Amino acid sequence: MMISKGQYLSGAASVLLLTTASAIQAQSTSDSSGEARVAEPMEEIIVTANRRSENMQDVPITISAFGGEKLNALNVVSTTDLPQLTPGLIITRTLIGSNAFLRGVGTTTSGYSTESPVATYIDGLYLPNSAAAAFSFNNIERIEVLKGPQGTLYGRNTTGGLINVVTREPGQDAHADVSASYGNYDTVKLNAYVSLPLSETLAANFAATYTNQADGWGRNIFLNEDAYKLRDTGFQTKVRWQPTSSTTITLRGFYDRIRTDQSNNSSVFPGSVGVDGTRYLGQFNSATRRTPFVRQRQYNISLKAEQDLGFAQLTSITGYINNRSLSNNIQNGIVGNPVAGQSAVNLDSPALARTFSQEVNLTSTDTGATIQWIAGLFYYDDNTRLGSDVYGTCVGTICAAAPAPVRTTARAKTRSYAGYGQATYNFTPTTRLTLGLRYTRDEKTLGGLAQPMPGRPNSVAVLPATAVLHPGDPFTGNPSGIDTDVSYGKLTWSAVAAHDFTPDIHGYVSANRGFKSGGFNPVVFNNSPSRPEVLDAYEIGLKSDLFDQSLRLNVSAFYYDYKDVQLRTTAPPAPPGTSILFNAAAERIKGLDVDFIIAPVRGLRLNGGIEYLDAKFTRFPGGNCTSARPIAGAVLGGIAAVVCDLSGRRPASTPKWSYSLGISYTIESAIGSFELVANDGYKSSYYWEPDNRLKQDAYHLINASITWTAPQSRYSIQLFAKNLANTYYFASGSEGTGGNDVYTPAPPRTYGVTARYKF
Repeated sequence: MMISKGQYLSGAASVLLLTTASAIQAQSTSDSSGEARVAEPMEEIIVTANRRSENMQDVPITISAFGGEKLNALNVVSTTDLPQLTPGLIITRTLIGSNAFLRGVGTTTSGYSTESPVATYIDGLYLPNSAAAAFSFNNIERIEVLKGPQGTLYGRNTTGGLINVVTREPGQDAHADVSASYGNYDTVKLNAYVSLPLSETLAANFAATYTNQADGWGRNIFLNEDAYKLRDTGFQTKVRWQPTSSTTITLRGFYDRIRTDQSNNSSVFPGSVGVDGTRYLGQFNSATRRTPFVRQRQYNISLKAEQDLGFAQLTSITGYINNRSLSNNIQNGIVGNPVAGQSAVNLDSPALARTFSQEVNLTSTDTGATIQWIAGLFYYDDNTRLGSDVYGTCVGTICAAAPAPVRTTARAKTRSYAGYGQATYNFTPTTRLTLGLRYTRDEKTLGGLAQPMPGRPNSVAVLPATAVLHPGDPFTGNPSGIDTDVSYGKLTWSAVAAHDFTPDIHGYVSANRGFKSGGFNPVVFNNSPSRPEVLDAYEIGLKSDLFDQSLRLNVSAFYYDYKDVQLRTTAPPAPPGTSILFNAAAERIKGLDVDFIIAPVRGLRLNGGIEYLDAKFTRFPGGNCTSARPIAGAVLGGIAAVVCDLSGRRPASTPKWSYSLGISYTIESAIGSFELVANDGYKSSYYWEPDNRLKQDAYHLINASITWTAPQSRYSIQLFAKNLANTYYFASGSEGTGGNDVYTPAPPRTYGVTARYKF
């Protein structure tokens, strides 16, 4: 079901006006004095964007923050749902990961092979890649989305921004929160959270989540079976020990296991023709000779120790992440036949990543001091093993000649060292200047081997012998060789001037430099490592609480100078089943962010935000342009690519307009409260690749729920719907993947009922 932008805006405006008018009338008539009751003052939102707890309105950064109850009301259960609430945020889902684009800054690389320029942290622990950053949750205290480079305090490759996930802390009060829901596509969800004091100094909590979508919302028409199913199981626990009033030690463990084909079951893009003649198959249809799937298991452990030294707080965060996955893919989304020009590209990718990190920082505690400061050290050690089995279709004993079967195993290592410091000097009680510096040094090596696939026909013709890549040695597959032992060092900085015009109006100007280290394309040994990318960001903003705190309005304008942008393409000349990593020369991004919350009367909240984004490549002489191959003779379809100049083109996943508009309205009654929550997330059209050929049309996503909560607030029942208008849009799109244009669909309308108990 598709609706036009004009129809939607007109309808939404009418509903919003009617709802607001009804709410005001209800508030007026319920007051015995005959006067409308005004809303309570707007609550503070506490964030840790500066590595200390602060009111969001006092922090000179553009931030979107969401509490756990709001996420529950809109059935936001994963990091991949956040674009619904965050203008300027796009998350694409491919293979085993989720790739975030924030204000046009992101990466199309999935899985373990690179770190994202939009970093994800959970309880202070850095998650190293897009595979680790894709997880579900049910114990969230809040999620903060920080826009722009965080090159000082969160300097690990955060050229685009940061998603900061904060989970609930155990305390001295017993608390439980359990729920069960059932929805269409035979979807069962179970959540449980328990927090208990174990002694006067010891407390613990435990959270569990289980989702089983047994029926797919699509169909593999070749195998005549359901497609796009999901099973996800996750656990998290925290143990918090406070032996003294000045010492806190928190041990946290997290485990998640997922199996799905929703991120890698691809089909030929609408309007395109596959190499075997396959055309667009219709909504949510695929046609592959085997069932694609992703199976991933990850766990992470962190130990956080906090010691109050009087003049400062000493914090240590030690973390270990172990992430293992296997994805079996039909990379070009077609059935394939064992004849020339008609082979499906099978890509099987086992991967294992082990990551250790250690951070120590010292933060001043006197909030009234003239100078407030933080200083820290960060160490990061990542060992990743990636596999890539690429081969063509076999039907019985007859196998396609191309792509020839090759097994590549790569070992990529990263060691990173960083030191940082930031200080805020208060010239007056209302004017302050913040300066920050961070120096990062990365050391990276790559080793591995490429060999014929054992037991696979035509393997012998691939390589005369096993090709071995030793760290530090050039690989003979590249005529000039590649450097397999590289290091990068960079000084990044931030400068922010802030002024409080009144206690409720705050302004700031800032300049920040973000840095993302260069690196390898681990499974393509003749691809030279990419250069580091650098983003210089300039921003001016105003944060305000107006009209007796019934309106919160935050506005910011920004300009980015982005150099050596790291990109990846699967189009030729990339070999089938692989990709090429390279740099675009320069990009310019500028835009405007507006966020607001309106509390006109008690029980009614309107919230939203809008972002305008103007982005283009200013220099990109070595780009890749693709086009459909003329169909004639043995050529049944597919695409070809040539080197071209992409200067002036729009970067991928960069909508010009995006907004989020939400409403929540609570009615109190003798039988309990009724809360209506709805949110519309809109993205204007954007392109999937830098050559601007494949496009995602503009779309709306509307989530809504109505919740009845019994008196005493222990029991509740919720009716919910996601993608209420049943909008058809894509989770990802790519050109040249195995010679084809392909896409993966996003979910259609889902709905259900949830029963919840808490105390």
